[in-house]
Amino acid sequence: MADILKPDLCVIGGGELGIGLAIKARQRGLDVVLVERRSGEAGDPRQGSLHRAAFMASAERAQAIRTAGTVGLDTVEPKPNFRAIAEHAAATADAATPRDSAERLAALGVNILAGAASFSDRRTLKVGDAVIRAGQFVLATGAAPIVPPLPGLDQVPYFTVDTILSNVRKLSHLVVIGGDATALELAQAYRRLGSGVTVVPQGQLLAGFDPEPAAMLLRALREEGIDIRDGAEVTAILPRSQGTGVTIRTADGVEDGLDVSHILVALGRMPDLDPALLDKAKLKRVRVQADQLLVGPNCQTSNGRICAIGGAAGESRPHRAVRQADMLLDRLTISPGARLDPLRVPLQVATGPALAQIGLAETGTPLRQGQIVLRAGFVENDAARAQGVATGTAKLIVARNGTILGCSVVGAGAGEVIALVAMAMDRGLTADALAALPLPEPSLCAILVDLGRQFQAQRPPSAWAKRRAALRKLLP
Repeated sequence: MADILKPDLCVIGGGELGIGLAIKARQRGLDVVLVERRSGEAGDPRQGSLHRAAFMASAERAQAIRTAGTVGLDTVEPKPNFRAIAEHAAATADAATPRDSAERLAALGVNILAGAASFSDRRTLKVGDAVIRAGQFVLATGAAPIVPPLPGLDQVPYFTVDTILSNVRKLSHLVVIGGDATALELAQAYRRLGSGVTVVPQGQLLAGFDPEPAAMLLRALREEGIDIRDGAEVTAILPRSQGTGVTIRTADGVEDGLDVSHILVALGRMPDLDPALLDKAKLKRVRVQADQLLVGPNCQTSNGRICAIGGAAGESRPHRAVRQADMLLDRLTISPGARLDPLRVPLQVATGPALAQIGLAETGTPLRQGQIVLRAGFVENDAARAQGVATGTAKLIVARNGTILGCSVVGAGAGEVIALVAMAMDRGLTADALAALPLPEPSLCAILVDLGRQFQAQRPPSAWAKRRAALRKLLP
């Protein structure tokens, strides 16, 4: 009879997220088993994000060359070498991949099991001949790109957000099916590298973002020559001897056609929920999305012994997945009530200009009484003017007492600006503290100082401040 392993934590998934969780758990003194499945893990969000970021950096340099005239330099049309760009991006991502060999993990005390894994009941996992009954199981099995059942799509070659990063040729006309952050990032990158690009969102563009700054970003993308068919959806793919036909239905219901050279499907990811692994674990699914596990804010599934993080929990953004893993460890080792607040984790679209957001946003629901919206433009920011990127704005939502409830930024350095806001919210700082930020000059983040001063100017003086002012008038 096989021995029964009873670790504190069993991590299912040998990708970067699962390995990172296993290492951190050992550092906190937990007994850990890491299960590496034969099928591997679907996607690697952190490495994929870095790969994409390096590719987009090449596109950003190309755009800087093209627009150099705005800062007094000669303007020329860049000549991209797609093979060299792809090789640079791949090398950048590979260099950052952790070299966590089985030997190193074993030396750290992680018990590694490799092979087909399946739950035999709600609290028992079998991996080959091994039987595991852990205090807590964690699904870190990743997520694969969604491929919709579009008529004709299976008859033509197409890219996903994973495979397009290996492309080494110029794409004459790329149609991007999707309207999330990744779709728009890749659309802009290929446009900046000389491709014609049409975006068909297949739903809402930039769902979850404040519509006001999102509209500013979409306007900037259109000004660069990206054809964004807001409200349209692809209904069919038409294989041809040369090129590909794409049938779309516009927002007003009219059928239209596109002639394209390549297709990118960028509709998000679907959790890898292998039935052979999970069927007997009896985990509940989201009622309207059967491909999604029902997961609480503490990453707990309907089975108290099984948690899900990252792609398995429907979260493909690497910084949020890592935060899930950290909060899970806190719950197991420090604070049993630890929960991940989605409003405290930033969202970002790494385009140019960038769009970033955290906390409460104006997405259609009226704000509560006493909540204030403050706005400041980059046109008044010295650093933005000096860099020739003074287009953009920041919006801050605060309570009457100055508590920061949310912020959205579109413009240069939006990610860095929102990072400061995230830290301020995490530390419980108020809008008054933003006004006192000791920033070097010039700084893009000085837009937060402007917002803080606006709050101070709008806030009526306290009764004590009025008394002190009156007292000063009486003094000689």
